[in-house]
Amino acid sequence: MTTYIIEATDYIVVTSKIKDILKKNNLSLDMIIKYDLLETPISVAIEDLDTYNFLSSNKVVVCDNAYFLTSNKPRGAISHNEESLEHYLKNPSNDNYLILICDKIDTRKKLVKLVDKNNIYSGEINIDDLIREHLENYQMDFKTTKYLINYCENDNERILTELEKLKCYKIDDKKITIDDINNAVVKLSGDNIFALIDAVISKNRIKAYEIMNDLIDRGEDINKIIIMVSDQFRLMYQSKELRMQGYSEDKIASALKVHPYRVKLALEKGYRYSSQTLLTNLDYFFELDYMIKTGTLSSNPKLIFELFLAKL
Repeated sequence: MTTYIIEATDYIVVTSKIKDILKKNNLSLDMIIKYDLLETPISVAIEDLDTYNFLSSNKVVVCDNAYFLTSNKPRGAISHNEESLEHYLKNPSNDNYLILICDKIDTRKKLVKLVDKNNIYSGEINIDDLIREHLENYQMDFKTTKYLINYCENDNERILTELEKLKCYKIDDKKITIDDINNAVVKLSGDNIFALIDAVISKNRIKAYEIMNDLIDRGEDINKIIIMVSDQFRLMYQSKELRMQGYSEDKIASALKVHPYRVKLALEKGYRYSSQTLLTNLDYFFELDYMIKTGTLSSNPKLIFELFLAKL
């Protein structure tokens, strides 16, 4: 059977499962062709699967947002010719592989039943094993591993990102401890970012200055602070809007491709503010974010941010 389903919303989980499938079938990353089924008809992917391979003996077609395997259709999503997929599943290519990704499958669906149960991967992942894999020749004991997971609030993507930072921090002795995590990893995704957002929205410039300077004193880059605040405003606004359209937390996480825990926090924190308030502040931080990424703010981003706070 050359068709797989990955039932997950977490980017790290999806990536890990795809790697497992590739390894199991002796395939490589350069064979992958990706489609977003919110925008592209499944018939296009099937046509690709049925097309002769010129550059390699195999191809792997990865289709994200296969919502027709679930019980819900996202608003604005295109319709698909499910009969063409059904026909393909009954007569799959022997050389090419199809990977369908969705948030939660509906086991009653005929299309789901046509896929071998052993080829349906759940959204679970052993983050401890993934950390050990990424540690390479570094040492980190069980207690420290659990501390890092909790410190990063179970956000798999952030855990691995911060692990790379820790490896650079401890490049000499290659032994990572809890003290290293406290010293090198700033809890930007937690309370202090929301506290900074609260201070900005409530126009409490003194509190905003204090939080910003505290983060900088702890070694955090002002550019990163601005980008993360911008990202959080965006997530709060988008989550609030999707919630008003009737989306569940899981559906929002799937649509925005973020960890469900981040959506939960964004909804809780964004509840106190109107969509217009969030959008107004998002527009400003989006502009700052853009200026940073294009290099226009390279001279003194801290000063620009301070000028903004002074105008609150």
